Amino acid sequence: MIKKNFFVIIEVAWILMAMFCLGMGIYYNLKIGINKAWMLYSLSVISLGMFAVRRMQRINNEKRNNRNK
Repeated sequence: MIKKNFFVIIEVAWILMAMFCLGMGIYYNLKIGINKAWMLYSLSVISLGMFAVRRMQRINNEKRNNRNK
């Protein structure tokens, strides 16, 4: 049970990081320009990718645990 909660917390952390980076990227793009914002956009994409990977891992882990019961 605690392990499941940990995986969910990590997923939420990755999605929050992606939203934060996207918001900051838009802000920097409007204020300074794309030269400083491209890194934040790329961090947002990487965070979304990590969210997807962690979500798939959690779902596969839950399926495996349900099969073994």
